[in-house]
Amino acid sequence: MLVSSISLFAFGSSLGQVAGDHVEQIYVVRSLRESRGAPTEFCGEERTRVGKARVEDQFTVQSIAIRGSDGLIIDANVRTVGRLHACFGPTSDPAVSSFYAEGALGSVTFTGRGECRTAKADYPEPGLRVQRCFLDLSDLPSGYVGGQLTSNTINSRKNLGDKSDPPGYTQASIATVRLWKRR
Repeated sequence: MLVSSISLFAFGSSLGQVAGDHVEQIYVVRSLRESRGAPTEFCGEERTRVGKARVEDQFTVQSIAIRGSDGLIIDANVRTVGRLHACFGPTSDPAVSSFYAEGALGSVTFTGRGECRTAKADYPEPGLRVQRCFLDLSDLPSGYVGGQLTSNTINSRKNLGDKSDPPGYTQASIATVRLWKRR
């Protein structure tokens, strides 16, 4: 069985270095919610553009291991490779939340603004909520022109940590992060 570990490396180039014509770095990682609370000054509207933030979360970002033969995730918690500090707030659509985050993947820091959309509640079983989220990334180190984070998210009755309720689900998110460098 061939196992590939996605960590601080993007297609053979170490973080912050681009070989040849590679102007894109792609990461597949997992977010793990470590804390959730009432919004603090960090979630202020002037900073985040999130009106009346509802919650403030702290996440660690974990590298994952995949089976190279078919892409199946075989370990969703290999190593901590980053962090995310996030705020979520309401929009005019009850299925959509504003999403703001500041974070880092390795030494690459960023700010992200976007949204999360609840796709299904109580699915694939009661107590779970499936969402898809995105962040448009900015405030990256010099040399980057931008980036995007997209996630496939599942939230359970247990908001924190890696154990879901009901058990057996990988929470909170599996995310793809694409970073683009200047030529």
